[in-house]
Amino acid sequence: MQSRLAVKTLTAMVLAATLLAGVGQGAQAGSAGPCPPGLAKKGSCVPPGQQKKWARGDTIPADADYRVIARHRDYRLPPPGAGQIYIVSGRDIYLIAEATKRVIEAVNLVKKATQ
Repeated sequence: MQSRLAVKTLTAMVLAATLLAGVGQGAQAGSAGPCPPGLAKKGSCVPPGQQKKWARGDTIPADADYRVIARHRDYRLPPPGAGQIYIVSGRDIYLIAEATKRVIEAVNLVKKATQ
């Protein structure tokens, strides 16, 4: 009788461990996606401190994470020239050539805010 009880106890323990291991893996698999939820809400999958900063003359890669500024006045920026647009990447604003995606100027927001 005691050996049957030991086998049942051992079976229950193995089953419980298997279930717990499966729950842990499911939680990890569910959270591992293309973008963490907190960053997805912000519209960027790259943490702000790890965003690539570009300099004058750099070409913005096709897979870069940025958005176009449609209303430059909201940022107190002068109107872009013909064929130029402003983009935001992380906390940085860039004036780029629309056709070539080449950086014309990296805009310093602190300087713009104090003008």
